[in-house]
Amino acid sequence: MTNQTPQLGEPAPYQVASDEQRASWRAKGQRCIGFGIAWLVIGVVITAWTYSLAAQGGVYIVAWGPALYGVYRIIRGILLLQKS
Repeated sequence: MTNQTPQLGEPAPYQVASDEQRASWRAKGQRCIGFGIAWLVIGVVITAWTYSLAAQGGVYIVAWGPALYGVYRIIRGILLLQKS
């Protein structure tokens, strides 16, 4: 029976990710960032558009839902890129 304990500074065998898995995380992270930017822009555009329509007085919508979801996706994408 061989001793499978890692040496000091080496990751355990179950913590090592394959190159394919890292490439998958990288692609997923980039896709998350792209979609996050799109959602953030949509939220800002909706808010700016309704604000400009209500400039003479009226009600406007602050589309914080899409913007917040966009920020979440961007952060998730960054974390996936760091993981890869």
